[in-house]
Amino acid sequence: MRTPTGLLLCAFLLAFFASPSPAHASEERIMGNTVVEEGKTVENISTVWGDVRVEGEVEGDVHSAFGDVEVYGPVGGDVDAGFGDAYIDAPVGGDVDVGHGDVKLGSGARLGEEISLGNGSFYPHQEAVFGNVETAGMASEFDDEVSLLGAVSDILGWAVMTLMLVAAAVLLAVAAPRPLRAATRSLEASPGRSFVIGLGSLPVAIILSILLVVTVVGGLLLFLLWPAYFALLFFGLLVASYFLGRKVVLAVGRYRAGDAMAAAVGAVIVAVVLLIPVLGVLVLIALTLLGTGASVSALLSRWRPGASRAAPRVTYTSYEDYLRDRPDG
Repeated sequence: MRTPTGLLLCAFLLAFFASPSPAHASEERIMGNTVVEEGKTVENISTVWGDVRVEGEVEGDVHSAFGDVEVYGPVGGDVDAGFGDAYIDAPVGGDVDVGHGDVKLGSGARLGEEISLGNGSFYPHQEAVFGNVETAGMASEFDDEVSLLGAVSDILGWAVMTLMLVAAAVLLAVAAPRPLRAATRSLEASPGRSFVIGLGSLPVAIILSILLVVTVVGGLLLFLLWPAYFALLFFGLLVASYFLGRKVVLAVGRYRAGDAMAAAVGAVIVAVVLLIPVLGVLVLIALTLLGTGASVSALLSRWRPGASRAAPRVTYTSYEDYLRDRPDG
């Protein structure tokens, strides 16, 4: 959907599927916030992308892969938050497992089993009752002493992630320079349009997933859609990294440094940005959407009707040649 009306429709449908809704006997959702209203009892409740709020009672487990979990009513099973915070102010019969987020316990929290905390902090109320707490990765406020081993592990993890990102960016610049330059030129020419297209790609992918689920053959294609979409997002991140790196290379006057150098510099910049708490993740998402939208825009410009009959487009041997040839350059 390339028109503004289509994008608005996608945003409307995304808001519809993401809106909170009362849970039933046992609710499992792919998208959307889920609420167990006060006075209601359900067996299990889970969502892949969305928040979970328990005000009533859950006999089994509570799970959210990408979202926060708030528990104000009793839970008989486990509470699991993969990427999100967990706030508990009620009895929980099972374990509490949070991968990347904080765990906060209110005065009414009564936890008899184990609390597993990955990268995040632990904030227990002084009246809360809980058992063993296992932490890994970043330090927890439950233990005032920062683990040296955990700090070294975080640094090594960041370094390995940075090297992998640099390697992927350099490999793309060497193996596929033309698509990389085309997407970068699109980002340079229309950053706002690129961001809108990138932002609209998510609801489009969700709508396609829903349409594929209702068909037998489409259900099989669903397993190909999301890996392809995540590959597109990663390509978009590499495009944005190359764009930033090329800006730095041009700013310091290294015109002949090459695409590989620009890609490596941009990847390092993105990795450093990730070190900024909270804001770093938001910047990463924005850069990914920018690059994704620019990639889609560059691809659509080649497929638009009449493109083959139009005058041949000028090709450039380097990104610097394109910048120097721009009227406002």
